[in-house]
Amino acid sequence: MQLSTRQARIFRLALLLGSGLPVSAQKIINQLGCSEPTLTRALKELRETYSAEIKYSKATHSYQLLEPGQLDKKALRRINEILHSSIDHKHTEAVSSVSLDKEMKKSVSLSLRSSVLRKIDRLALLADTTRSDAVEMLVDNCIVEFLSTLSQRGIGR
Repeated sequence: MQLSTRQARIFRLALLLGSGLPVSAQKIINQLGCSEPTLTRALKELRETYSAEIKYSKATHSYQLLEPGQLDKKALRRINEILHSSIDHKHTEAVSSVSLDKEMKKSVSLSLRSSVLRKIDRLALLADTTRSDAVEMLVDNCIVEFLSTLSQRGIGR
């Protein structure tokens, strides 16, 4: 089963909180490789999808699963199996990752067909990265290939 980046993030979050012990927000952000707003969205989805009660502690800046809702041990085992299956599938093809500091990034709006977005999402999943990083990876590879083509034609020397 292939998971989208978002699904994999939600599942990893469920596993992190599944013990019922408090988990620091920084640890979650590091483990999920996401920003704080993305964590907030993932927590919201986890609460809504699984009817889970998750408490935030300002004092420790941590989250704790108080009431699992539908995130019982059986569901967590199944989530773990799905994640491992997805990871095994991803490792059949090696892809490098590109990452830039957020300060160096600039938002760009693109209009793409859904089929293209699905391909980008699949690449992001295979590379275990975000959609933005997958697009950067594609652009970098295409530029290198394009410059190589120009060089072979004797243009741009």
